[in-house]
Amino acid sequence: MKEYSIMIVDDDEVDRYTLKRLLKSGGICVPVEEACDGEEVIQFFKNTEANRERLGQGFPPVIVFLDINMPRMNGFEFLYEFKKLREESECYESVFFLMITSSENIQDKERAGLYDFVKGYINKMPITEEELRLHIRDYLPD
Repeated sequence: MKEYSIMIVDDDEVDRYTLKRLLKSGGICVPVEEACDGEEVIQFFKNTEANRERLGQGFPPVIVFLDINMPRMNGFEFLYEFKKLREESECYESVFFLMITSSENIQDKERAGLYDFVKGYINKMPITEEELRLHIRDYLPD
């Protein structure tokens, strides 16, 4: 079985913790990387060699849970930058994003859908283990 990791990008530490707990209680016990804003996570992806050394086959993460409203670089600004990074290196073609946000704005959902690597839009808590599993099951390696 291929090793993999998941990443959570959210400026709210409690939301990151809650999502990690849901993943674990749902039987998804893999390394979970964390970042608190888009700037931090874009640097994570740009630091390919160090992260490959540290995470092995777990880099890049298979799924990234991405919040929209964050300081320094929000989720949409990050997606724009990641799209450019993805065009430069095919190693990022396997990375899929699930927006996990408190925004119920339909325009945010439509805007996220403009990126083919964004595979879902989840309203933050309350989310159950089952809902989470349904959102990610198609993107996890066998």
